[in-house]
Amino acid sequence: MLDPVMWRSTQPHPPLWRDEIHIWQSHLVVDAGTRSLLHSHLSEDENERAVRFKFDRDRDRFIIARGTLREILARYLRAHPKDLQFLLGTEGKPALVAESAGEILSFNVSHSDDIAVFAFGWNRSIGVDVERVRSDVECDDIAQHYFSAHERQSLAELPRRKRVEGFFLCWTRKEAYLKADGGGLQIPLDSFDVSLEPGDPARFLRGVRPSWGISSFMAGKEYPVALVYDGLPADLKFFALGRDCLQ
Repeated sequence: MLDPVMWRSTQPHPPLWRDEIHIWQSHLVVDAGTRSLLHSHLSEDENERAVRFKFDRDRDRFIIARGTLREILARYLRAHPKDLQFLLGTEGKPALVAESAGEILSFNVSHSDDIAVFAFGWNRSIGVDVERVRSDVECDDIAQHYFSAHERQSLAELPRRKRVEGFFLCWTRKEAYLKADGGGLQIPLDSFDVSLEPGDPARFLRGVRPSWGISSFMAGKEYPVALVYDGLPADLKFFALGRDCLQ
């Protein structure tokens, strides 16, 4: 697996400097009081989306993830969570509605099971993806359909016991790039290469501009995360959001 990072619990809320990207890890299972607080942050449109979920578990995950996003953004911007307004890009990527011309607080969110990861930075395009490593996924079939020829070869050359891990390292890195770029499925997944060998640094090998940076780390024992961003190199800071941070 990837080397672990130190997820720091912090009070009060840390300042976000222009040369930093903050990555927050949070759980999507909370007590009733915290859920109610986070639900109160949501807009009318978000509440309409929430009620369309068929299963309570999925509805709760959406409410908690979106409410937590609003909570963190509001603290950076010194605003009220419910007052924040979002717009969607052409491929559905959310962004904040800027109140005036100037610096923009960019963000991205991903979750897998009950783990959520949020990334924030100033004046950058950011994408983040987290996945739980699972042995029941048809890794070879998916790789044949979506990975590049180089990535398929690299995956096949891994020892069998490392192929599932290598698959998820590749998948999160590719998904994070699509989310950062904002092009979504307009960008063929096999049009660019990423490294996938466990233990090696995350790298783009082909098909993207040199201005894109990439990093991989773990959010728990079974959850690899990939972060992709543009612009100058960034100092990554890792924080764990505890219940006391949402009171």
